[in-house]
Amino acid sequence: MVTDEFFTLAQAESRSRGMADLPLVRVPHPVGTIALDPLRSVAQLAIDKIVAAVIHGSGNGACAERQSSAAGASTLLFVPRDATEMLGEFAARGWTDGLPVNPPTPAAVDKMVAASGLDKHFALGTMAPLNGVVTVEKVAVNAVMAGCLPEYFPLVLAATKAVLAPGFNLDGVQTTTGNVAPVVIVNGPCRDRLSINYGANALGQGWRANATIGRALRLIMTNVGGAMPGFFDKSTLGQPAKYSFCLAEHESENPWEPLHVERDFDAQASAVSVTGCSGVYSAVDMASQTARGLLKTFALTMAGGLASGVTSTEVLFIICPEHAATIARDGLTKNNIRAELFALARLPQDKFSDENLALLAKRRPIWFRDGVAREIGAVDKPEDIWLVVAGGAGAKSAYIPGRTGTRLQTVAVEDGGLE
Repeated sequence: MVTDEFFTLAQAESRSRGMADLPLVRVPHPVGTIALDPLRSVAQLAIDKIVAAVIHGSGNGACAERQSSAAGASTLLFVPRDATEMLGEFAARGWTDGLPVNPPTPAAVDKMVAASGLDKHFALGTMAPLNGVVTVEKVAVNAVMAGCLPEYFPLVLAATKAVLAPGFNLDGVQTTTGNVAPVVIVNGPCRDRLSINYGANALGQGWRANATIGRALRLIMTNVGGAMPGFFDKSTLGQPAKYSFCLAEHESENPWEPLHVERDFDAQASAVSVTGCSGVYSAVDMASQTARGLLKTFALTMAGGLASGVTSTEVLFIICPEHAATIARDGLTKNNIRAELFALARLPQDKFSDENLALLAKRRPIWFRDGVAREIGAVDKPEDIWLVVAGGAGAKSAYIPGRTGTRLQTVAVEDGGLE
């Protein structure tokens, strides 16, 4: 018996193990938050299906053809001369994000691979949920399709390695009904050399490096990992960041140590950090002239992004240069900022439904004493708040909540390949 979220995955897994006719029963999803009485009803309704499947059998059949290619071996295709025909063919196979892609010709892929200094068969690991083997060549194919220049490729490899790290919880990101997407943050000298935007409109359109590096990672997650929308990617609504989300840090306007230095990398090293993004909330404050005033606004933004509050995540605050200068002028360090936001970004318990409070007592017990909570914080500890400086002129920062179990990962960028 499996839920909708894992039904297709169970089909593929049973087939790969030589059990193509293994009976599977689908039950409504999700069940993790259903109250006990409705859950009993769901289970009772499933019993008849389970009995019928065991007695009469019900092979799970083949998955959609477009899924079978997700983690499979490389396939040589003849690219039609008409670009629209190629896009139609790729879209039919589930290989695109819906936007036009560049043809991954052998010559283009070879140039991308050469930029890494690695053998094309070198494997970085396996990618959930279908456990596709992530080779340099497969990463290169998707980077070409995304529109990357070869000089971007070491960053794409670093970002791929970051999401493969166990702490990132890629399986959860790939199959959740939530709207989480990876956000790629670039630090170090490569920012300027590759013209990665960290100034005005750093989270927006108009920069090839930002757009294509983030897009390449998404295509890799789809085509190698197998997280196709509506199949393994079960996001209820999704969000635009699932197309692409990449920015650099504005290190020259950062009054504190940049993110990669905070993560124990040398200041002159180039590095990529990846964390989860469940939305972008604008933190606008054009009036406050003190750090205390700005942090009150930041905390209000964080509280507004708490949503149902039943889970705690690592979060990212992107502080614009103007706000950063004001806060630094008052002598606050990054740890001071974290401590202040942790203390301020909270909601009283009466803002939550009784049902959510019951879940909170199980999932975030730190806020409960003797079964009672007076308030709930946006995060469970100050260390869950990451701080990055980016943006152009203007008093507008941004708050980005993440996903439960997803932790920021940082990987060095090496022009001659990954360490």
